[in-house]
Amino acid sequence: MECHPKVLIVGAGIGGLLLAILLQRAGIDYEIFERATQVKPLGSAMVTGPNILPVFEQLGLLEQVEKISKPLKCLDIYNGSLDKLGTVEANKKERAGYHSMVFARKNLHHLLLSQIPPHKIHMGKKVLGMQETDDGVKIRCSDNSSYMGDILVGADGAYSGVRQSLYRQLSAAKLLPKQDEEELSMRYICLVGTTDSLDGQKFPQVADPFSHFEIVLAKDSSESIACFTVPENKICWLYTVQLSASSPNERFRNSEWGPEAASAMCDKVRDFKAPFGLTMGELIDVTPRETISKVMLEEKLFETWHHGRTALLGDACHKMLPSAGQGAINAMQDATILANCINDIKSLTVENISAALKDYQDQRYHHAKHQFETSKRFAVIMGGQTWSEALIRKLVLSYMPKSFNQRRQDKTCAYRPQANFLKAVPERGIIPVLPQVPSKRYSLNANAL
Repeated sequence: MECHPKVLIVGAGIGGLLLAILLQRAGIDYEIFERATQVKPLGSAMVTGPNILPVFEQLGLLEQVEKISKPLKCLDIYNGSLDKLGTVEANKKERAGYHSMVFARKNLHHLLLSQIPPHKIHMGKKVLGMQETDDGVKIRCSDNSSYMGDILVGADGAYSGVRQSLYRQLSAAKLLPKQDEEELSMRYICLVGTTDSLDGQKFPQVADPFSHFEIVLAKDSSESIACFTVPENKICWLYTVQLSASSPNERFRNSEWGPEAASAMCDKVRDFKAPFGLTMGELIDVTPRETISKVMLEEKLFETWHHGRTALLGDACHKMLPSAGQGAINAMQDATILANCINDIKSLTVENISAALKDYQDQRYHHAKHQFETSKRFAVIMGGQTWSEALIRKLVLSYMPKSFNQRRQDKTCAYRPQANFLKAVPERGIIPVLPQVPSKRYSLNANAL
């Protein structure tokens, strides 16, 4: 007799939603709890490719992802005088099997949300605490409601309430590594938005079937502006300020993509030169003001991703710099491997559940660490403005052999986990793909036959 747990997912971001969809396909019961009272169409662009698109192909959603996307060929970088500093090539479909696809983050979120039955998601549920027992795990919400399940997944962002509650308990029991008690490192302040649909004659880049991705490094300052063209003749943009090492380590504790505090920053940056021959003011004026948000960008790779019946996912366990949505891609890879491990649970004892969650971290940690370091390096190329970072960027753009960049891309593209309980997608492209970890449940069933 099959034994499946009930999973409580805290956080209705991209990682939490994909986990829910995968559990649904595996026949595993779940509920989602989101602290926001309504979905807000916030955020900027994402770039995705072979690292996660096979999962969307397994789910029958690849065509819908392609409809909201434009393929990307390259990234062009300019200085404050709009002199071109260099180009970074995107992975090529003939090598990787998939284009690099660019889309507005909110559109992917809406696509994933459309796959969730409405009764499975509970809005306005801020989790204040959790308690584990031998029989299950209980969460307590700010409206005095509580819920029981067999597994709790914290997919609720960099300031995860689930992680904080778990870490308090582990710290009190002296089971938490010292580095997990340290605060996140704040590196950048970012203003993000997505324009309304624009006139293709006035803004010719938006009419191109391929995405244009350009970055302007503001002259004599720590600012940079990145723009991506996406379907519906829109531009996703990010204005970023790099903080110095001596900056006060304040915290922006509102919703990560919340529009609060953005207005004053918009007024301050209007005259800055932006990609496509525009100014920031021109971009801001064609962007719905209520969808522009300001966020503090932080980074940290936590050592503790699970304990007992509780697991962490995405920003809750590895907060990465926003290298064109790599944090979200890692959250979706977390969701894929976590769904595989949950599906393999043989019985609902805390020992079996804990072993499955340990397997999840064991499979994911070194890949997440690699992407964490890659994200930091790419952030230097995209917008690092210290003298040493400018030197690194010049070396990469002007002197690094293309073959070196190709090898790095191939290594990254080789990791493309799939749901091992769904029909596998064949390997595409010419890059050797890392082997998939097979399903223990299906292996046991096959041996029994």
